[in-house]
Amino acid sequence: MKIFNRDFFLGVGAGIVITVFVLLLIVVYYMFSWWFGGGNIFSSKKSPDKGKTLESRLETPSFPSTTLAEYDWAVKSLDGQDFKMADAKGKVVFLNFWATWCSPCVAEMPSIQRLHEKLKDDGVVFVCVSNEETSKVSQFVKEKGLTFPIYTIRGTPPDVFKTRGIPATFILSPEGKIAFKHIGSAKWDDKRSIDFIKGLMK
Repeated sequence: MKIFNRDFFLGVGAGIVITVFVLLLIVVYYMFSWWFGGGNIFSSKKSPDKGKTLESRLETPSFPSTTLAEYDWAVKSLDGQDFKMADAKGKVVFLNFWATWCSPCVAEMPSIQRLHEKLKDDGVVFVCVSNEETSKVSQFVKEKGLTFPIYTIRGTPPDVFKTRGIPATFILSPEGKIAFKHIGSAKWDDKRSIDFIKGLMK
């Protein structure tokens, strides 16, 4: 009787296939455990941070804001009149930095126009500032039919209002704090925006 017959090799081959299949299942299991659970591939121990979801890592925003606004600066209206920010102290201020060449700035202008129309009788001060030439800004305003207050500034605004991009919007509270800051375009005439601004006046 031969030991190394056909049945022997079939049995060995089947054993090898089963062993390889089981090993693959183990590797796949640990790969998925590591990928979704944050643990080491060769260990069931999880990292205390990697096991957390993105949402669980978020921090609660600081309400209310404690950042003080800066009022010791001025801008110039399109008709050449100086406007001192100090004159807006004690009021809610919608402060927006923009430029005619900035597509996101242009995109949000209609919503700022509508926001102004809804709040202009409530004492909210709108200060939308560009550092471009007055003639260029005036031409843009005329073409777009904008009526909310738009100003120009020479130089740079105070450090507390400096950002890496525009549009940049700051909503100042009557207490002289930056109640809200947003970088990028937004739909400003949304009900939530209106309710937030009106809430600052109470």
